[in-house]
Amino acid sequence: MEEYDALSPTGIEQAKLLGASFLQRNIIPTKVISGAMKRHQQTMEYCLEKMNLSDVEKTTNDDWNEFDHRDIIAKYEPRYADLNELKKDIFLDKSPKEKITEVLVGAVTRWTSGQHHDYNESWTTFCERIKNGLQKIEDEAKKEDIVFVFSSGGSISVIMQQILDLSVQKTFEMQLNIANCSITKLRTSSRGTQLLSFSDYAHFEGEHKKWLTYK
Repeated sequence: MEEYDALSPTGIEQAKLLGASFLQRNIIPTKVISGAMKRHQQTMEYCLEKMNLSDVEKTTNDDWNEFDHRDIIAKYEPRYADLNELKKDIFLDKSPKEKITEVLVGAVTRWTSGQHHDYNESWTTFCERIKNGLQKIEDEAKKEDIVFVFSSGGSISVIMQQILDLSVQKTFEMQLNIANCSITKLRTSSRGTQLLSFSDYAHFEGEHKKWLTYK
């Protein structure tokens, strides 16, 4: 099983295509923020390298880190603390994709129910730190700033929940439909934060469609 907190060769190519797309459209950030996870940092570096940006202001903020999916899955099914056991069950299932979805939905349902207090980070705490990360941008960004944030699907889905007033179920349904290395665009103003686009993966269409992946 590949290291979770590191980009695969596919992820590296996706990050480069993302950077090339930004460059082609002349979308140049004034500030760049990344979660502290290895794959956040790698995605940022490969993307900015493709854009030939070396002097842009970069900040690491662990508010944007993804939730600990391994802890959540292990609390749902203790055997899965050993990832080989999870891998074996998926491999032996008649429908591996459905098995993955079953485990993820079951694990997230238990986590977000608020009825269990054995997690490294509760659902409520996770949501609060993501909101803190966004609030920091809202407080510090100027009107003319273009801020890039390199994060993960769980973090993005929490922002969607806040803006669109979604239920927990709808929030995670949205997360399952976030393409890897896609773009979600927000606008901040005195009227609050507005959603302009969600999981835009136009840079993985046409000749690059083979690079479109989820989860």
